[in-house]
Amino acid sequence: MKWVLLPIALLLLWAIYPIAFIVRMCYGGRADYCKRIAVSLDQLGNVVCDKLFNLTMGSGFGNEDETISSVLGRNKAQGSLKLMGKAVAFILNKIDKNHVEKSIGS
Repeated sequence: MKWVLLPIALLLLWAIYPIAFIVRMCYGGRADYCKRIAVSLDQLGNVVCDKLFNLTMGSGFGNEDETISSVLGRNKAQGSLKLMGKAVAFILNKIDKNHVEKSIGS
């Protein structure tokens, strides 16, 4: 019956989250709120895309408590980034200096 949790989560995502987001944006603290959402989405992407990222960017993707950037940073430090991982890490580091390195463990 654990499979039923996914449709419920998706229903919340599409039906209730947008309303909750709008309400929250009306009550201040936007920057911190948006950053926390971004980190959560990053962690979700790490889980959803684990097989794809392990095949194309490096290894160790899939932990729900870790961001994509953190896994990229760890792979970079170990010298195990694949070509696509090197490209994504390069872009992220251009946007935010040493982003993947600073993200290790997050």
